[in-house]
Amino acid sequence: LKPLMGTNHKATMHNGIRIFSARKQPSAEEFIRDHSDAVESFAVVLERLCGVYDLALSSIAIFHDPTGGTIAFNANKALHFNVRFFYALHYVKNMHQSRACYAYWFVTFAHELAHHMAPGHNKEHGFYTESYVSLYLPKILVLLAQIE
Repeated sequence: LKPLMGTNHKATMHNGIRIFSARKQPSAEEFIRDHSDAVESFAVVLERLCGVYDLALSSIAIFHDPTGGTIAFNANKALHFNVRFFYALHYVKNMHQSRACYAYWFVTFAHELAHHMAPGHNKEHGFYTESYVSLYLPKILVLLAQIE
């Protein structure tokens, strides 16, 4: 991944979330520039979920990989989220402000946060994912009540 300079002349979104594109995929940078409204919408979703999980915005990032199957990953305790999946699953279906969208990315956050304790995808990782979901469920319910 490589940092992508935004309209603010920084490699961040309006709210300070870092933005990256796939280094070997020129179309990744084009996508981000051509779909800035979708990327900004994703940044808002992620910012609100950082509030749910009590995370600093500096601990997350948005990236675009046009071909890979990675929805999100955890690198050195920094969570990275692929805007391609947000765009396809929520934005183009006009569901980017829906409860379903927030629920999906809430669980994705939990999955990636669980990698802080368990690097693999095994029972231990499943335990920590479920622990994050149950611990922060009350806070996501408050957010979901405000959305619709």
